[in-house]
Amino acid sequence: MKKVLAIIVAASLLGVIAATPASAGEPGWSVAGKILTGVIGLHILGNALSPHYAYPAPVYAPPPRAYYPPEQVWVPGHYESRIERQWIPGHWEFERTGRHRYDDDDDDGYRSGRYWVPGHYREVEVRAWIPGHWEG
Repeated sequence: MKKVLAIIVAASLLGVIAATPASAGEPGWSVAGKILTGVIGLHILGNALSPHYAYPAPVYAPPPRAYYPPEQVWVPGHYESRIERQWIPGHWEFERTGRHRYDDDDDDGYRSGRYWVPGHYREVEVRAWIPGHWEG
């Protein structure tokens, strides 16, 4: 019914254009009006004749026969090596220096020096236990 009505409207628009003479002041505007009316008419006619479904019809499939859960695998516990930053606090260190000829105070002939090592971070390799778990 809608197609028939659209065809009648489009045909009447095109018939009115062909039957009436152009009466505009300039010949260019009359041609532009006829072209615009023709484009509108063809648009109406094209929409009426072609099926314009926004989405295709849904397709239904039968449900699956059985549900198969994903396979799960047991991963046993293991150790992993990781690099961590560890804070080493400041401390005094003692250093024995070489023999000096004129040092007679020390009984073994060596001189010891003491110096301060400031606190710092050090990268240390640490072994961490990863407990067993299921993956899947």
